[in-house]
Amino acid sequence: MLTYNQNGTSRGIASIVFSKPDTAAKAAKELNGLLVDNRPMKIEVVVDASHAPAVPAPKPLTERVVQSKSQPKPATATKAASAGKGRPARGRRARNPNRPKPKTAEELDAEMVDYFANENTGAAESAAPTTGAAAQPAAGGEDMMAEIS
Repeated sequence: MLTYNQNGTSRGIASIVFSKPDTAAKAAKELNGLLVDNRPMKIEVVVDASHAPAVPAPKPLTERVVQSKSQPKPATATKAASAGKGRPARGRRARNPNRPKPKTAEELDAEMVDYFANENTGAAESAAPTTGAAAQPAAGGEDMMAEIS
């Protein structure tokens, strides 16, 4: 059976049904790659489902789930403890040499105390009042807030 496109021109595809499997295998072996009109033939052997090999049964769920996954390293592990494992240590460059060293817990606590102390005293003085003041009209004299509802 030849296949044609919408213009009636051959697409260069043909389907051949063999009555014996060995003749189909022989044709595929001898004719695959043979040049026809300066183009190589590509032969694929397709069998119907009744002659297809059986699909192997999937593994039971217990065999698929039992595989243990590696556990993450604890955050308390030190680099020195893991340096002797695996590959030999190489001179590693820092990812960002300009990055400051991490702060200690005491330094972070002191910064938080300073932050909250300044927020309570300075925020009220620098912030604009939010109650009792009407919206000021825009420079052009129009009230821009009137359109928003």
